[in-house]
Amino acid sequence: MREINFQNVNLLNSRANMLSGNLLPMAGDDSFPIFWRIYRAIVWSIELIHAIALIAGIIVTPKEKALKDGIISVVVIIEASFLLTSIYARKKLTMQVIQKMNDILRTADGIMEDIVKTTLKPIILPFIIYGVASVISVTIWTIHPIVLVFKKTTFFYVDYNLPAAFSPEPFSVSVLIPSTIIMTMGGVYLFLRKYSLDVYMMHLVLMLTAQYRYTAKKLSLLFQYPQNDSNNARKNSHLVTDEWLERELRTLCRHQNNVLSISIMLRKLLSVNFSLLYLNSVFRFCFLGILMSTIPSLTFMEGISIISFAAGSVMQFFLLCSSVQTLSDASTEVTDKAFDEGWYQFRPSMKRIFILLILANNLECKIAAIEKFNLSLPSFMTIMNQSYSIALLFLRAK
Repeated sequence: MREINFQNVNLLNSRANMLSGNLLPMAGDDSFPIFWRIYRAIVWSIELIHAIALIAGIIVTPKEKALKDGIISVVVIIEASFLLTSIYARKKLTMQVIQKMNDILRTADGIMEDIVKTTLKPIILPFIIYGVASVISVTIWTIHPIVLVFKKTTFFYVDYNLPAAFSPEPFSVSVLIPSTIIMTMGGVYLFLRKYSLDVYMMHLVLMLTAQYRYTAKKLSLLFQYPQNDSNNARKNSHLVTDEWLERELRTLCRHQNNVLSISIMLRKLLSVNFSLLYLNSVFRFCFLGILMSTIPSLTFMEGISIISFAAGSVMQFFLLCSSVQTLSDASTEVTDKAFDEGWYQFRPSMKRIFILLILANNLECKIAAIEKFNLSLPSFMTIMNQSYSIALLFLRAK
């Protein structure tokens, strides 16, 4: 059976990482083939042209159109750039986290493999659907101005769905078509960059969650071994002895210490990113709401693309908040199931170790640097409400 590791246990994460050109660390080193490094340079060049044209377009486009159609892309560019820079700046720490996880997975038993795969499974299909639907939506929205070539021969900045400026207006078909294609490619790659970052960070969180769940499961199974006098024959067979059980418990404690060490490193790596995600999501969903207010004046395909993208964005952020909430819950439930087993029947040394685990279990694993900006299911609703309120203020003030 193939040995699982950080990279191969989630193919969506590794493939999105390559396709987006992010090339974030996937192993204990930073080695990528030359082909993918050249590919990243090409992708970054397209995104740079896209960003410059977008900012120039927002400056020369009427304010109302710039606000509705362009600001959300600027927010995503700022968010993706900051998140990516933050991880690149801590690349050594990222590789240390991955190496520690791979060290644990290298000796994984069947229980750990099942828990890791079960923990990751709920996010993979929704994210695949969200990714495909959003790429289609972004493509439809940004490339739509090309249909105007069948209606007229001169064009203006307002003809772009996504604000852009490549030449003085009015301009001809020879400018509209290539510029629209560049903006479409840039928009798709911008989405893929943000998409890959979300999947990558969620993968880190869920891999840690799986280790907390593994400790909880193994503790529960360990204390299920009967310790009463009627099982002396089983003890004497050396299948189960007090010494063996205590060794297993100490091994599990060492595993939990490694997990706690990874959680501290992960907090250093992602705390600022998650706090930024909280703040930036308020504005991202605010401007997304403003964009949705324009749907009645758009074509059917443009309206569908916006609705699809908005629904996918909400689902994506909900899954991210849910994953962080799952990690928080798993970190405080390590001893809950084991507590219902017969731990009190064991020798005093084992009971003492278990009580220490219970005390350590009170240390909730939180990733965000600021408590108020911690991602969770309650904070998801808070962000949605705040975004809705700010969007209403903008729409009333226009």
